[in-house]
Amino acid sequence: MSNRVRLIVGTVIGLLLLGLVLVRVDLRQMMETLAAADYIYLLPALVAQMGFFLIKALRWRYLFPSERRVPFSTLFSATLIGYFGNQIIGASSGELLRSIVLGQKGSWSKSATLGTIFVEKMWDILVLSLLLLGLLWTIPLPPLVQTVGQASLLVLLFGASLLVLLLSRSQWATKLVGLITNRLSAQLAQRLVGILERFTLGVQAMQEWKRSVLALVLTVPMWLLLTVSFYFLGRAALIPLGFGPYIFPVVVIALAASIPNPPWNVGMLEILSITTLGVFGVPSSQALAFVVLMRAMRLVPIVWGYVLFSREGYGLRTRAHPALEAEKPH
Repeated sequence: MSNRVRLIVGTVIGLLLLGLVLVRVDLRQMMETLAAADYIYLLPALVAQMGFFLIKALRWRYLFPSERRVPFSTLFSATLIGYFGNQIIGASSGELLRSIVLGQKGSWSKSATLGTIFVEKMWDILVLSLLLLGLLWTIPLPPLVQTVGQASLLVLLFGASLLVLLLSRSQWATKLVGLITNRLSAQLAQRLVGILERFTLGVQAMQEWKRSVLALVLTVPMWLLLTVSFYFLGRAALIPLGFGPYIFPVVVIALAASIPNPPWNVGMLEILSITTLGVFGVPSSQALAFVVLMRAMRLVPIVWGYVLFSREGYGLRTRAHPALEAEKPH
């Protein structure tokens, strides 16, 4: 399936999901909420969100081996470009954009850069799972939500820990791939092993425990800042919730972003926000107003990311640069 077909299919699915949401929401009440909204809270929400990106870029620096010093400005630029890609193109394409842009600037292979992004995702899953487990045990939720949530998150924690352990020991991963590639042709097997070697180069920082722990520690304030952003968005939408409950939509939306989503997260963001906020008694019309404000705030990093993306010589209608088609050697 071509990228254009995926984009069309993803957009259609997203619009269908959005349609299912809109037919079940009182749009008049949503407009009344937006009319009465306290828009001054969008400013601290935006500041907290940009703080999220700053810490995300800083954390990324510690996911590279100590001898590989990447300028912070380059990491921040690639982070915003990746966010632009995930939001506009969808299907987790932002991670590929990040690896391409950083690979072009840093003379590092795309596979190695994706290795650092993979570790980043593992730290995210671990911290988000712990935050949600803490929330499930401290804030009263429906019994079914607590049971399913606890079971699912324990599985996520176990799986993420296993993958981190496996990839932090590159020789184990190499042996595992070797067993798998025994049944493949020699050429394909050699290519897969080569990709794995470059990928494991990107997880070398995990073997430097100080850098790895620092990256893990930075993950906590990073997601708490995004929770702060959600809290102020809730204040803008006149939602009477404290800080703690917003951890739930942050975690659910973030974990859902780990799987391919429609462009702009159309439909998906609305469904997840209405469902998670509904657990705390927030009306669907008010939750949808919350999403509208969130989308308006997200335009700032999206436009910023597109500007940075364009400065790299690309654009929405620009054909991929030939250099992007070939992966650089490390």
